[in-house]
Amino acid sequence: MKRIFRPLLATTFAGCFAAAAVTLQAVSASAAVCAGKPADPALALLFMESNVVATGTLRVAKGEVTKAFDEGQGGYIDLRIDGVVSIAGKIPPRILVKVYAERVPYGVPPEQVERLAGKPVLVFLRGLDGDPYFFANEEALQPATQEAIEAAKVERDRQWRILKAWRADPSLPHYDEVRSLVSDLAAIPKPARDDDNARDAVRDRQREIFAELEGLGMAAVPAIVAQLDDRRPLSFPEISLVNHAPDAFEGIRHYGPDQIVDALAAILNQIAGPSFESIYNGGSEADRRSAVYAWRIYADDLLCYGE
Repeated sequence: MKRIFRPLLATTFAGCFAAAAVTLQAVSASAAVCAGKPADPALALLFMESNVVATGTLRVAKGEVTKAFDEGQGGYIDLRIDGVVSIAGKIPPRILVKVYAERVPYGVPPEQVERLAGKPVLVFLRGLDGDPYFFANEEALQPATQEAIEAAKVERDRQWRILKAWRADPSLPHYDEVRSLVSDLAAIPKPARDDDNARDAVRDRQREIFAELEGLGMAAVPAIVAQLDDRRPLSFPEISLVNHAPDAFEGIRHYGPDQIVDALAAILNQIAGPSFESIYNGGSEADRRSAVYAWRIYADDLLCYGE
């Protein structure tokens, strides 16, 4: 397949169940693609969080990774993977994957790397358009068993079917409300650079709209996703959201989105939890395309299976 998922059709990675804390009522198939419930929600989420899924052989000296972690100096170390074969996404036959050499949430632990040294591995990677590769999360480095590879291919194909058949559905709950709020957002005039009063007024109006969108809650997620791919510029590149994470080190999250799609992605993350492509501070065309397609799959599964 060509550069599918986050690169080509820029993402077919979803994983809709793990992040949604609120259950929606399933709707009729006419309102969504409904390509089959994921056999493994965790695997679906891994696809959602990845740009590339591939197999290869992990080349790392025994003890090298553990030593780097134990020294506690932080920074990145490179893990070499040879004989790379793509399952989803475009990737060269030999790559380096950057790993932050400290124990952090969602990071691959050194013991896991050491266990798989010299062995065939299945990897789920972030990295677009020549960017460095990183593991998507702590489950992104796995033994490349035939069962795991076949399961990955099944999930890839399921998500591809969703993307291929996806259409925006104006009958979704809150669709008109979202459309009205997004239209209001796009209609806000850009303030003059030297007009502080106008800038404050624009900032305040955007905050009101963002708060209304967030207040619609999980029931409006599919409607927001249906209108997510909006490349109109924001009048004021700022969005601030209350940080609900239990281990949050800051009470408010501040971002600098350039386009409406960037801000809506931040709102979706705030409501539902997943962060499929972090475009909250803007991003490339590929980044934005990835985020849009990933959220489409998320919303489709949410509509079809109500979880």
